[in-house]
Amino acid sequence: MSRPTVVLDLAGKHELARDLVAGGVFVPGCSVELNVECELIVKNGDGEVRTAALVVFANPTGAGLQLIGCDAELKQKISALANPPEPEPEPDSDFPKNVHERLRGLSLAQQMKLAHNGEVSERIVLERMYGKNVWEALLRNPRLTGPEVARIARMGALPRPLVEIIVGNGGWLQIPEVRRALLSNPRLGNDQIMKVLRLMPKHELKLAAIQTAYPMAVRSVARQMLKESGQG
Repeated sequence: MSRPTVVLDLAGKHELARDLVAGGVFVPGCSVELNVECELIVKNGDGEVRTAALVVFANPTGAGLQLIGCDAELKQKISALANPPEPEPEPDSDFPKNVHERLRGLSLAQQMKLAHNGEVSERIVLERMYGKNVWEALLRNPRLTGPEVARIARMGALPRPLVEIIVGNGGWLQIPEVRRALLSNPRLGNDQIMKVLRLMPKHELKLAAIQTAYPMAVRSVARQMLKESGQG
């Protein structure tokens, strides 16, 4: 008997690509039964990647799949599929270069001021150039976007007080990308792990319990929460 086929279209959904690279993904509308092995076809435009997957979670809205044999080569293929080469910029399109030139060599006071008041393109370059110098100032900026918060949240060198700032922001915790970034950070304490996991839908909690991209502490707490809720 042939394996059922599941098709997943990334179509710019970068969070799905991140889940796939981490080893598992939730597919809305998938009706394959629990513990059944299937062939997963991941598509993006004209490109596709095929891999075997096992259904580890299923409910009326879809199924959670765990990739089988998710090695470095497969992860690279998925990443390349999700991020095709960008077209070459126009010859006169030098804005990014100008931003880097303007922000190079700023004093600490200037870095702080720009972290509080700069445009998103400036803040992104600022964080990449100065890193931990501007993390706290950026996190105090009410205009900081979800992707910016997530980038800082996954930094393994992020001091615990700054981790607490992110965990303490209810608006940021509603963003799946931020939750996943936090859970991948080894500096997250047990109480913080539980706070983040409690906000996850059941299918995401199931995947958090098995994804090796997360520290063992996160997977253990996720499994315990599933057990207590009768889902483990």
